[in-house]
Amino acid sequence: MNLPYKVVLAFFAHPDDETLAAGSTMRRLTNQGSRVHVAISHTGIHSRRNVEDAAFRDRALESLRVDCSTALSVLGVEKQDIYLGEFSDNESDKHTLLELIHWLEAIVARVQPDAIFTHHRYCTNIDHRYCHEAAVVATRPAPGCHIPLFCGEVPSSTGYLRPAQWEPNLYVNIDEADVDAKIRAMQAYVSEARPDPHPRSPEVLKALAKVRGSEAGFFFAEAFMIQRLFA
Repeated sequence: MNLPYKVVLAFFAHPDDETLAAGSTMRRLTNQGSRVHVAISHTGIHSRRNVEDAAFRDRALESLRVDCSTALSVLGVEKQDIYLGEFSDNESDKHTLLELIHWLEAIVARVQPDAIFTHHRYCTNIDHRYCHEAAVVATRPAPGCHIPLFCGEVPSSTGYLRPAQWEPNLYVNIDEADVDAKIRAMQAYVSEARPDPHPRSPEVLKALAKVRGSEAGFFFAEAFMIQRLFA
């Protein structure tokens, strides 16, 4: 059974968050003919200024954005459907929440999504939490505007803040090819992929898909929390 969404927006803070949280679901959507847009608000690099000089960080940012395009192509996302922001990495408190909301609202107005996937409210990372709050506001219901909002888990972030308050109530049935595509996409992030037993390793990502599947009576699944849904 196909997911009931023709146009989807994945809104996440950093390059690789979208793949970690919703990579298999995006691949399933694009395979069924849906159009998936990806909005990534923060650079994902410049918080490393304590150990890397500016020139190195600038080169790393350019490489990360190339990797992002490569990774998303594995999931069926077209390059013209990727929106990259310039918000400060791990320093969302330098910006007002309103700035991020306005940035997202402009993309939502352009894309007109049937559903949005974003971060979980209680992720460890401050940028993730800002994105969640921005998504809640940018999708606030109004006459003629009812956008379902789903929150994903980012391995290596969602579970670090304890208690995690992560209680998935939406399980997307995926197959092994979807999981393998997510892993290939994550491996395209050369600077972000990690070896086993790190949460971002191929072995753990596949194991997590198996665990989420077992919770829902599927062989594999990607899990989300429903923030807002309309019937």
